[in-house]
Amino acid sequence: MERTGWQHRLSDGLGWALIYAVLWALFSEGGGWSLGAPTVLIAAGVSLWLGMRPWHPSLSVLPGFIGFFLAKMVAGAWDVAVRALHPGRSLQPAWLVYPLTARSAQVRLVLSALVGLLPGTLASRVDGDSMRVHVLDQRQAWEPTVRELERRLQRLLTQEIPC
Repeated sequence: MERTGWQHRLSDGLGWALIYAVLWALFSEGGGWSLGAPTVLIAAGVSLWLGMRPWHPSLSVLPGFIGFFLAKMVAGAWDVAVRALHPGRSLQPAWLVYPLTARSAQVRLVLSALVGLLPGTLASRVDGDSMRVHVLDQRQAWEPTVRELERRLQRLLTQEIPC
């Protein structure tokens, strides 16, 4: 049975409402729903008005993605902590250009946000097919981590969902 346009919009609206409700619950520690419920509905409505489709992550890929990301966050946090405790360690901060391979705007957006959560790196903007990245030490192998994160995000977020 094929879905009609309004069924897609209803499904997308419910998807956005669920995503925003989960985010509200996480950030507000489960409280403040008198403000949260209207905010969730407005955010879902704006997402629909902008023509955005909610993300449908591949649940089979999600555990591996979370494990990879958490491991890299811990390793990066450890590196930053060691550098803070040993201020004599030299740094070579730099702004570098990372060539993007993902075509999906969603993957690019999430990648730029997640790179900023990895200690020692920060993505400032995406221009065309490249992303500007600030690193604490350009001598370290930061690019393979970002490349693997991009690859895993592509697998997580660009799975085809049957209608």
